Amino acid sequence: MSELPPYPNDPVPPGPQGQPPPPPYVGPWVPPQGQQWGPPAPYQQDPLISPDFGGWWQRGLSLAKLTWRQILALQAVVAVLTFGTQTLAGTWQSFALRDIEEDAAAGRDPEIATFLAGSGLLLAASVVLLLVSMVATLAAVRIVVEAAAGREPDLGAAVAGAARRLFPTLGWGIIAGLIILVGVCACVVPGLYFAAVFLVLPAVVAVERGNAISRCFKLFHGNLGSSLARVATIFGLTIGAGIVASIVGGIAGLAAPPATASSTAIIAVAAVTAAVGAVISGAVRLFLDPLTVAAYADMRARIEPLSTPMLAHELGIR
Repeated sequence: MSELPPYPNDPVPPGPQGQPPPPPYVGPWVPPQGQQWGPPAPYQQDPLISPDFGGWWQRGLSLAKLTWRQILALQAVVAVLTFGTQTLAGTWQSFALRDIEEDAAAGRDPEIATFLAGSGLLLAASVVLLLVSMVATLAAVRIVVEAAAGREPDLGAAVAGAARRLFPTLGWGIIAGLIILVGVCACVVPGLYFAAVFLVLPAVVAVERGNAISRCFKLFHGNLGSSLARVATIFGLTIGAGIVASIVGGIAGLAAPPATASSTAIIAVAAVTAAVGAVISGAVRLFLDPLTVAAYADMRARIEPLSTPMLAHELGIR
């Protein structure tokens, strides 16, 4: 007979050093003989933790309605930086390609210094964009949990908390990225598996302390079928948004081939492509962030006692 993790139950004794403790729990709860495995009523009623895939989807959409303003503000900043970086990248690549073709036709060597200078500028812009995107992702975790706990999301507190967890996220993210890269080099399938495992890495780092890599594996394998269903859905939405952005960018590129287009047309195409990509990416994050936080909560609730008030307490939400 499978056992569920214990579940929350009030009242609670005072916490140490005057800090309010997370709600305690009783249990473990074991379904009566002959009944199928399923969360008891407290889990079914939790605004963040769901008993099944349908409950996860509905909770994600409900939380998206409560948090879209705050997440939109975060993604607007990311979108502006994304627009600038991608416009710069697209323009530079088009100009570089045109210059290389002109140099080759004239029998000249390409300007390596210009190429390297452009690469360095793009690298610096990409690093800034990466850091800001991490802050937005970490802040969204707190925003979603606040909304689930029945509080008005505090954008300022979310950004401040995210900034404190930025460098741990960067460090663990580099390690996770290297693991994914090794998996891709060995075979594409292990790379996809590692990417699925580390989908909830930002939530793990934002909420918990300790070894985030091993924690992600433990959460993912706590209930493999449930984890796969949620991760696959999030990946599908992300890939779909990327395909739409690529199609629009491809159409814009055909309208102004770099080899024959004017400088103004090249810049315009790069700007349109970047704008479409930034808008689509920001829009889909309004749904993906709540769904990802809810997926993390679901994974964790299947291996240990958890409730939305406990998550709020761990994030320092009062």
